[in-house]
Amino acid sequence: MFDKGKRARRQNEDDKVFNRMLLWLAGAVVLELLLLLLQKAYVDMAFGAVAAKGLLDFFKIFNIAGVVILAGCAVWAALFARSGKPVALPAALAAAGGVLWVVSLVCRFIYPDGVRILMLFPAGGAVLIIILFLYQRPFFYNAALTCGGLLAVWLHRQYYMNHPRLITACIVGGLVVLALAAALAFLLRRNDGTLGRVRVLPPESNYFMTWLTCAVTAVVMVLALVLGVSAGQYLLYVLAGWLFAQAVYFTVKMM
Repeated sequence: MFDKGKRARRQNEDDKVFNRMLLWLAGAVVLELLLLLLQKAYVDMAFGAVAAKGLLDFFKIFNIAGVVILAGCAVWAALFARSGKPVALPAALAAAGGVLWVVSLVCRFIYPDGVRILMLFPAGGAVLIIILFLYQRPFFYNAALTCGGLLAVWLHRQYYMNHPRLITACIVGGLVVLALAAALAFLLRRNDGTLGRVRVLPPESNYFMTWLTCAVTAVVMVLALVLGVSAGQYLLYVLAGWLFAQAVYFTVKMM
């Protein structure tokens, strides 16, 4: 009787996790559909030149307004945190404003390919959502770093000839993110997987895989700059192979 109740509770928890995963995947699908609509209106001008011009004017305004919104939300969150109030609302508004700001920058300065680039994010996000809910959390973080490297190398291969400075800046920014991720892994290891009062990773996490992921991804991104566009396809295979190797490693750990 006790085992039957325990199995029922476990089944209920698994159903809740599965339903949350479906909700996140549905959100990714909705976002992809919105980007397809943006592609039709802004690039293909399916709704007329007036609508496309209106979107361009909005992107120009939000390139500046987005920075103001992010700064305001940061101050708002800091004041709430100092007074002991929850910062969920300013954090959510900052996240939404930040996403819209990035969209406005990409759509304005990488025309007409910006929307097509943005369409990669919901698809990649759907893969990461599945990893987050089905695998261990360390694999999710490592996969996010590897997918970021894949995106950077793909952008280099596709658009470096037309936007060399922008793509170089993206790769340099990616290297900074990898360095910060490696430093954060050292900090989490020292604090047994916690950051303040927040549990980020399980206590038994393998941080060596995270450091190795940062190193492999950084080397591949640097090689993309050094070797040029012609080597991009082979470097993509390297990162895809590394992601597959991690999937096998963490799958075996779950058994």
